[in-house]
Amino acid sequence: MQKRTLLLALTTALTLAFAGSISAQTYTVFIHGKSGSNHNGVGTTDVNNYWGSSHNSVSGSKIFIGYDGTSDPRTYGSSRAQTNITTGLTNYCKNGKSCKIVCHSAGCYAIEYWLSNLGGTASSKGFSITKVTALAAASGGSELASALNGITFGFGGNAMDKSLIVGTARGAFNHNNTGGVGIYHVPGYKGMIGASLILPGEDDYAVAYHSSCGYNKAGGLDKCQASLTQSEGIWPFNSNVTYTQYSGHYRAPSLSATGLYLNHSEIKNEGWR
Repeated sequence: MQKRTLLLALTTALTLAFAGSISAQTYTVFIHGKSGSNHNGVGTTDVNNYWGSSHNSVSGSKIFIGYDGTSDPRTYGSSRAQTNITTGLTNYCKNGKSCKIVCHSAGCYAIEYWLSNLGGTASSKGFSITKVTALAAASGGSELASALNGITFGFGGNAMDKSLIVGTARGAFNHNNTGGVGIYHVPGYKGMIGASLILPGEDDYAVAYHSSCGYNKAGGLDKCQASLTQSEGIWPFNSNVTYTQYSGHYRAPSLSATGLYLNHSEIKNEGWR
């Protein structure tokens, strides 16, 4: 009888421990950016292969949140970013489960918008989100989208393109409100002739450092750090201008202020940071 009682107690303890390990599961959640494809889905499949093999730089359990890559990342509905982010993070970042988020380009725009509009901190809403690794964040917009809108008199581009107009992106939400979650930026400076003539400062051929580093205003910057003051304008009319990162935004600690010599696509491999 004593052996049976002891065996039952041991079995119960092991069952509870196993259940606890499941409930404490940690996930890496990937959120993609602008694309010509529909990546709609929430789960372990990277629908239409946005990330390719780049997600292999991250170990452990992975979840992919996808949506129509031509749509405005601020919108809700079928195949829309905000709806699928809500579904994905509710399923995988609550009730004893925690997650780290890896976003790329406009995917960072999408998750930052979501966090800003939570109505409180993520933890107060029951979410356990350790951090956001923001790869080439487009949450500050892109001058390429602004140029496209300008030369076509507002008729060119899809909903995603229009959302990425610099003034639109910067005015879309309170960038200082991250829901209490740290946004860790990973910028690249491997530009491209043509695009780099339009993008100010360092760029990865799609977004400039003012966006990919989370600065509080647009400008031509070549460093990613908490604060930067530089002289702008033609002498003798030049003046010092100071740029600071939005509250809750930081350079990823594994980087120097220079950033990485990677382009907009290559930087998708840096989700491990």
